[in-house]
Amino acid sequence: MANFNAYDFLKKYEADECTPEEQAIIEETYIDAQVTPQDLLEMEPDLNDLRLRLSKIPNKPRRINWPLNILLTAAAIAIIGTATTLLFKKAAPAPIQFATDIYPGGNRATLTLQNGKTIQLSDTKSGIIIDASKLTYNDGTFINNEQAQAFTVSTPRGGTYQVQLPDGSSVWLNASSSITYNPALKGQEQYRSVKLSGEAYFEVAKDKNHPFVVTTDKQRVEVLGTHFNVSAYNDDLSVSTTLLEGSVKVAPLTTTGVSKEIILKPNQQSEFDANGITVHAVYADDVIDWKNGSFSFASESLESIMKKISRWYDVEVVYTDKQVGDKPFSGAISKYEKVSQVLCLLEATGEVKFKINGRKITVMK
Repeated sequence: MANFNAYDFLKKYEADECTPEEQAIIEETYIDAQVTPQDLLEMEPDLNDLRLRLSKIPNKPRRINWPLNILLTAAAIAIIGTATTLLFKKAAPAPIQFATDIYPGGNRATLTLQNGKTIQLSDTKSGIIIDASKLTYNDGTFINNEQAQAFTVSTPRGGTYQVQLPDGSSVWLNASSSITYNPALKGQEQYRSVKLSGEAYFEVAKDKNHPFVVTTDKQRVEVLGTHFNVSAYNDDLSVSTTLLEGSVKVAPLTTTGVSKEIILKPNQQSEFDANGITVHAVYADDVIDWKNGSFSFASESLESIMKKISRWYDVEVVYTDKQVGDKPFSGAISKYEKVSQVLCLLEATGEVKFKINGRKITVMK
């Protein structure tokens, strides 16, 4: 990084011209010091470490995004130790145990306004734009002139929806999830505040003067303007936060308030459970495959996979042998296949079998 100048770097940030890695560094500095980027411009003599930190940014390996038709027509099965790795392909016609089939979920959500009024959102649209004076779908279709300064958007099992918030931030809700938006005052600072249940992917509009805060029952996430995913389902044992761009501050919530905070950088994921909080490296793009229409698993337990299937297809899952739920699988398949196609491909490993009866799936060894 020849001829590095901290002032020029910070001006680059102000102009929104930084790489995701550079943005993460400057926002981490902001969060640590609790000052604005403009304040940092006046602290140039104290920012000599930026040259060193930026020089250590690795050249990220390119990830090959194979065309979907190639992924769906190729298959490979390999067993390494106890891990089953599976690259899913298009399945053959469903066998007799899948005589009754289940279709995937779709665009379904309910908007609840501060006055208690509810609006069932169109399942022929994929998202809604909410501002203080009107409601529209993301294709420009007008809904009405409702005041929506605070509101809740909820998806059912088998539902997903995109929401553009009044501040310009975008949120993609996964199945069986909800967000409550409230630009409330907290102390002396104004926060853009969202309460989340379930899973959502956020692309937050940058506003250095008004941090964006996502709270769940177990943790608090604070950002300035970035892309990240939070999974906080009540029936999961942990809450995960995955960063794609920028920087986020994650803090577990305890009975005494906010505990020690950590800073995530791109392609890092925090996991908070009964044992505390840990951070590990991930391919963040894989984590949000659900938003882009796929199931994607990387050495993930069958129990965790079946929870996702249960939410998306709105089915009950039961086990004849609980131990089978511990088996790890890896692979990917479109979320828009019938459930039988997904189950057949899992069965192709020879590690598990399934039976469909109505809206109940039985998992067998």
